[in-house]
Amino acid sequence: MPSFQIDNIALRYRSRLAFAGSLCELSTNSAALAATLQATWSAAEDADGETEADAFTMRALVIEPRSERQSDSQAGVGRPHFRGLQHIVIASFGGSNVFIFDQLRRTVSAAVSEAIVRDTPLWRETMLPITVGVLGAAIALTPIHCACLGWNGGGLLVAGASGAGKSTLAVALAQCGLDYIADDWTYVSLRMGKLAAHGASAPVKLLPDAVRHYPILCGRTPRRSMNGELAYEVDAADTFGARVVPACEPRWLVFLERRAAPGSEFSPMPEGRARAYLEANVERLPAELHQAAERRARTLARIAGLPCWRFRYGGSPQFAAGRLLEMLDRIDGKTGRVRA
Repeated sequence: MPSFQIDNIALRYRSRLAFAGSLCELSTNSAALAATLQATWSAAEDADGETEADAFTMRALVIEPRSERQSDSQAGVGRPHFRGLQHIVIASFGGSNVFIFDQLRRTVSAAVSEAIVRDTPLWRETMLPITVGVLGAAIALTPIHCACLGWNGGGLLVAGASGAGKSTLAVALAQCGLDYIADDWTYVSLRMGKLAAHGASAPVKLLPDAVRHYPILCGRTPRRSMNGELAYEVDAADTFGARVVPACEPRWLVFLERRAAPGSEFSPMPEGRARAYLEANVERLPAELHQAAERRARTLARIAGLPCWRFRYGGSPQFAAGRLLEMLDRIDGKTGRVRA
């Protein structure tokens, strides 16, 4: 890929946009890319809770093909490769799509090919979640590896190791009437003393064996995602009839564990153990971001301080959803504790 100095190129298409609890000042040389991102993000005027102090800047240069004979493999998206040095992270997607993230200055400089400019699903499901995930703590968002559902005016965070069944349980809970926010990554902010959990509008990702529990997946073909994992990636609303909402206020935290024996059990999770788990599953930050690290630590402490349980189960996700809902129905609205 040839080198460019983005500062020396007119990026005359500008927008103020909001995505997953973040605020972005966008500038680009492409009207088509500006339109794609405006269709993907919401207008900043519609954002709820984002602040100028936590905004980030994205400068995106769209590069015209060097020749008509340039192949799709050269211009299109390849598997991501990441490199980092202190507060700088470089992500490349094939030979013609490069993003440089400066976490300290909260900026993104990108050079992308025309081949991806109008690919709205790619930006919504991959590029923008990666952007928010990399900048994360620098823009007052904490990416948490958990599912998130809205229930009874609040939010339920479902954490657990990979393979614990977060995504299949999230779908089952959504089919039971809970609001769907996220199934894998949730972005949590703490502003003005209030927690907010945001989704990224990404598709639900279900492993191939999920077809046993969701026959609607029959006839669909799992595909290899950018991380190399084979999975069904489907729209939660279109495929499962989920009511998708962008955010909620987290009030409960559940740590999910699978077991071989059928049945289920709940047990309280001590705050210290919950916090240790959360802190062990976030990215390390460079020393330059010590203020962001301190703010993230406060966010994790607030999350760990929510009423929290360990939920172990064996059986289908529909069975697990039923048992979890039974527990939620017994929560005392004032104390957040489970009534006997």
